[in-house]
Amino acid sequence: MNNPNIYKDRREKLMQSMGKGVAILKGAPQQTRTNDTEYPYRQDSDFFYLTGYVEPGAACIIDPNNQDQPFTLFVLPQDPKKEVWTGWRLSFEETVQQYGADQALDITEFNNSALKAMTQASNVYTNLNHDREHQHKMLDQLRQVRGAVQRSGGGPEGLQSIGSIVHNMRLIKDEHEIAIIQKAVDISHEAHVKAMQVCIPGLHEYQLQAVMESHFVFEGASGPAYTSIVASGDNATVLHYIKNDAVIKDGDLILIDAAAEYEMYAADITRTFPANGKFSEPQKALYSVILKAQKAVIAAAKPGVTFQELHDLDLRLLVEGMVEIGLLEGTPDEIIETASYQDYFMHKTGHWMGLDVHDMGMYMLDGKSRVLEPGMVFTVEPGIYVNSNSDAPERYRGIGIRIEDDILITENGNKNFTEAVPKEISEIEALMGKAKS
Repeated sequence: MNNPNIYKDRREKLMQSMGKGVAILKGAPQQTRTNDTEYPYRQDSDFFYLTGYVEPGAACIIDPNNQDQPFTLFVLPQDPKKEVWTGWRLSFEETVQQYGADQALDITEFNNSALKAMTQASNVYTNLNHDREHQHKMLDQLRQVRGAVQRSGGGPEGLQSIGSIVHNMRLIKDEHEIAIIQKAVDISHEAHVKAMQVCIPGLHEYQLQAVMESHFVFEGASGPAYTSIVASGDNATVLHYIKNDAVIKDGDLILIDAAAEYEMYAADITRTFPANGKFSEPQKALYSVILKAQKAVIAAAKPGVTFQELHDLDLRLLVEGMVEIGLLEGTPDEIIETASYQDYFMHKTGHWMGLDVHDMGMYMLDGKSRVLEPGMVFTVEPGIYVNSNSDAPERYRGIGIRIEDDILITENGNKNFTEAVPKEISEIEALMGKAKS
């Protein structure tokens, strides 16, 4: 069980930012998989960030105008007949104790309580990213409240996303979050090593996926943090390839972008390695360009540097490398100006990471690239993708490579969460060679 004081501190920061506004939040709805079965439940990230509550059927009101009971959780009531099928529920009293709520009420009281809280609020903040029914209900209730106070004045000015406040809070990870992310990374690290050790030509991509995902769960993760990518040969040139059903061939490179989710937090790791344990010369050439760029970007990541500066450095080094090995023709300046590099490198250098694998938070502020601050966590993931139908020199066709690490900005520089996951050519070849001997 997480420390409820962590979530209490977050709610207090939220209330300071809202002023006389009120946060009226709904947990993520359950999603039907087939007929009467559901997908595994995963709580809305903003809702979890503020409450720590992970069970379905919940809502909450965080109301600084209600000084006696600012935090109310609305949950499913106990129902022994249903609980035989779905699992035991906490009582309202136990919910208060475990989650630090000022009160816990039946979920059926949520709508009326929300209406009442709105009448005293200057603004209404809610989560808008999961539940359309909740969005429409909030708009309808807002119209009711504004209609009732139209002549007397007062009432909320409008409906805003809770993300306008919470997503900036989520960008800066605390020690509790950093420890959880490191655990997710450690589990993922072991899984990547296992995949390298068992890989041989003739396996299906999904067999490596099974090795990794079974390890995630065995070590206590809830499962993958996102749909695993296990792409061999030309499949690795498709950025979000998820079929994972091809037979791995001798001479293929295998790009695996897969990581665990642990206690709601994601890791995000990509490694690329040869199916037979030995890089060919063209594979080495491309891989070395990407690794050089990635290591330089990680070294440059520190407080005061902007996100865009890291991407610009990455792009420059990738383009220079592609020119040097004969994949691109022209000067680096010309190639960057015309964006012809996008035939082989078509995405940004990285993204925020945390409760969501592509975590929330703006990359630009007031039209300028965001400056990195201690506590920010993001990925560095340069890649080169040369599909088999491209006009590239034949030796590079059908090769897709990405190398991705997870980086925490610290007071004096950065910490690479994933530095122990093998990525040097010599490390990978030695690991795979030892496994096969």
